[in-house]
Formats: sequence, structure tokens, C-alpha cells
Amino acid sequence: MAVDANKFRARVYRTQLPGSQVLGELDSLRDLDVRHEKRAFWAIRVGWGALVLAVACFLVWVNTEAWEDPTLHEVARKGCVLLFVVSLAAFLLRALSSRLDLENRRYELVTRLVRLLQADTAPQEPMTVELDFRPATHSDKFSGESATVNGWTVKSYVDRWLSLQTRLLDGTYLRVEMLERTGKRSRSKRSSSGRYKTKYKTLSDALVRVRLQVKPEKYQHLGRLGARARDAVKIPLGCRLKSLSVEEDRLELTVLMKGTWGVENERTQVNAVQVMAMSLLSLYQLLNLSRALDKKAAHP
Repeated sequence: MAVDANKFRARVYRTQLPGSQVLGELDSLRDLDVRHEKRAFWAIRVGWGALVLAVACFLVWVNTEAWEDPTLHEVARKGCVLLFVVSLAAFLLRALSSRLDLENRRYELVTRLVRLLQADTAPQEPMTVELDFRPATHSDKFSGESATVNGWTVKSYVDRWLSLQTRLLDGTYLRVEMLERTGKRSRSKRSSSGRYKTKYKTLSDALVRVRLQVKPEKYQHLGRLGARARDAVKIPLGCRLKSLSVEEDRLELTVLMKGTWGVENERTQVNAVQVMAMSLLSLYQLLNLSRALDKKAAHP
């Protein structure tokens, strides 16, 4: 399915379509991103190549006399100007393509999540998706500035880049969110020589939040699970259960992911697809526990 590329100049993707059509638009996003990456790849090479040739033409031009070899002198002069213009245009094209470049792992994560949810949603059930590709430290995501006891100045950013909502086959309303928190730290110290040196450090983590809203009459013991609820939650290594809320009509789970995340199983990063899948399975397990208690109460 073709997607209007102009709306991605703002680098925020919003849609409300059935899962199959969302996947089609995400495929178009991927194709668009690949084109920008290839364009940037070749533009930087053409830019540097033209700049080197422009310098060579300039050297020929300044080292030849017009009266001695007028043809070579003129060709070198025009070639220098032309190649410099080509180099400048290539660098500008590369800068533009880089601005339109999308973070691959974001659309790959949403693609895998939509495929995962298709098994539990009706074919024509719409999914409301919002996907923000702007940098995590975009000015709109600035949340405040603070200072630590160690003298660090911290600029904090909260990037609520993913929101997906839909209704499952059994009528349960699902909402999945992901946000990244970034802290840009700086600290200046005076050295023994009297000069001030500034150190910079960036720390970040990510949160996955999954919420299920159910009909209380279908899960009458949901709000009475107590300590059993937390015992039923299973999350991948490298993550921490930040919060779990169990009420009569809803479940909400928040998982903290430290360090880098991705969409593949690699030792150096947390697999966010696995985090979302296991979070969903944990909440489904709580619903199953509630139903088991409902049956036990109906047939003591």
C-alpha cells in the first residue's frame, strides 16, 4: 500500500486501519527509508569525489598560464567551478536525505507487534497507531533541567514514540505504549592548569507499558488476585517489572529496559519484541487465573 511521503516530513506516522493495511503502510515506510539511505550513501561519495576533483582542477588552473596553454587553463577553471557546484549539491542532498532517514528498529518493532496481534484481532478490526520518528532529544520532548549532588547538569527528555490501540477478539481493549527517557549530562571542572574542562555523558532507558481493559462481569475475581498477580508475571532477563496494576476492569504492566534495545536476539541489547510478547502473555495469564477462580466459585 502506497503511503503519502509528504506527511513523513514531520516524521510522525499516524493511522487507524486494520492490521493488514497497517503492515502495508509500514512496508512502504521501510521502502521509503531504504531509498533515503541509498541516496545518502551515494551522495556523500559523489560529494567527496567531486570535491577532490575540484581541488585537482584548481591546482591545474593556478599552475598554468592563460597565454601558455589557454585551452587547459580554461578547462581547469570551468571544471573547478562545475565540480565544486556538484560537490555542494551532493552534500546538500545527503543532508536532506539524512533528515528524512527513519530509525529502522522503530518501524521493525511495530511491524512485529502488529503481526503478533493479528492472531487475536478480527481481520477488519482497526488499529490506531502513532509512531514518532523524531529524535529522542527533540525540543518538543524536553521535560526539564536539574542538577545532581555530584555537580552534573542534567537535561531530561521523554520520548513517547509509540502508541498502539485495538480491540481483541474477546472484546478486551488493548493499549501498548513505549517511551524512551534520555538524560544529557554535562559537568565543568577547573584543572590544575587553570583551564575549565567540560565532560559530557548521555544515559537512557526505555519503558514498555501494556494495558488491558476488560468487562468486569467476565472476570469477577480479577481485582482479588493479590500477590498471585505479581508471581504470574514473566519478563525477559535484562528487564525489571516497574509497576503492575490489577483492578476489577483493567490490568496495566510497565517494564523497564536498561541500555540498548533492538528487535533481534543479541547479547548486547534487549529484544523489545520479546518484552512486549511476554508482557502480553503475562496479562493473559492473569485473566486465565481470574476465570479459574470464577469457575471455582461457581462450582465450590
